[in-house]
Amino acid sequence: MNEPQHPRPCVAVVGDAGGLWQMVRDWLAPHARVQWPGEGPADLVLVDATGMAGQERLMAACQSPQWRRVPLVALADEGAQSQVDAWLAQGVADVIQPPWSERRVIARLLPRLQLQQVSALLREGSRQFDAELQRRTRETAHERDALLWTLALMAERRDNETARHLLRMQGYVRVLGRSWRRVTGRAGELDDHRLELLVRATPLHDLGKLEIPRRLLRKPGRLTPEEFAIVKTHTTRGHELLARAQAQLGEPCELIAMAQEVALTHLERWDGSGYPRGLAGDAIPLAGRLVSLATVYDALISRRSYKEPLPHDAAVAVIAGCRGSHFDPEVVTAFEQVHDSFREVAQLHADDEAEMKQLFQDSERQQLEGWWPAGGAAGDPTLRASRGAG
Repeated sequence: MNEPQHPRPCVAVVGDAGGLWQMVRDWLAPHARVQWPGEGPADLVLVDATGMAGQERLMAACQSPQWRRVPLVALADEGAQSQVDAWLAQGVADVIQPPWSERRVIARLLPRLQLQQVSALLREGSRQFDAELQRRTRETAHERDALLWTLALMAERRDNETARHLLRMQGYVRVLGRSWRRVTGRAGELDDHRLELLVRATPLHDLGKLEIPRRLLRKPGRLTPEEFAIVKTHTTRGHELLARAQAQLGEPCELIAMAQEVALTHLERWDGSGYPRGLAGDAIPLAGRLVSLATVYDALISRRSYKEPLPHDAAVAVIAGCRGSHFDPEVVTAFEQVHDSFREVAQLHADDEAEMKQLFQDSERQQLEGWWPAGGAAGDPTLRASRGAG
């Protein structure tokens, strides 16, 4: 197998053309390419620092951004000994004084050229390694996301949901999270990395439905209290499924940890009336509070076998009426500032054309009666949208 051919090192010579430089070029020719400044990048710069003009030339080379990362070696007069320390302090790598000979000059320059080449190879190897690591990391993340999406779709299909529902949920959460950061000024609690994790984890919010009987998930009409109690366990079941997946990996996975949090808490309510643990207020993780509102909005505007979709503006009014009861007031404020973006997401990923048109109906002409249970906003206006099943 032929070994890879590496380019010869390059030396840039700075000075006046003449007998000295012709001699040095001849000495270097078997070991390196020799060029004048401006002809391309170099691995080493050899400066003629003889005489006053040479010393000025050397100082200019030391200050040149072009040679900031390249070793500078000076050929100096024998009488320049008193200035050598000052030149070295200025960044000159080495000073070669007479007597000059081919063997002496090459012995001083060649190790530096070889070191530069090794450093260049290491930098290139590091660059290639980083590029390959990033490629494999992206590939692994893509494969993991694909597997998690498959699980999420399996869970949603049991409830007659579609991939478009999951895409809508991701869009809502991304828009809502960014708005929440602006409203609260607490971007550190939901930085870009954590928000993107939440968006990727959101499709798994109902993963536990894989373990709920399909007859309950697809039952037309309201569930009995006994049936609803079974369906509610999809939150803890989803959390347990993801915990087992996390354990099988043998190492922490931020995405699965976020998905566990979402699966367990997205049906908790700000006033403590949610499930499975009856958490209230800030005890509910932010991820759960954001996904909770997104879940209800999508349930309200979507057609189900047991209900017609609610127009967008009416859904906004329902959610506003649940401020401080079902939803975190700050999350509702964040939603109100970007609710038009919610409608755009819903339109982009609508299940069918009729559903898309429904989003733009004038809600002022819609009868909200039948959507608001007795007790108005103090009750739970989302129950009819979700059959009480969450």
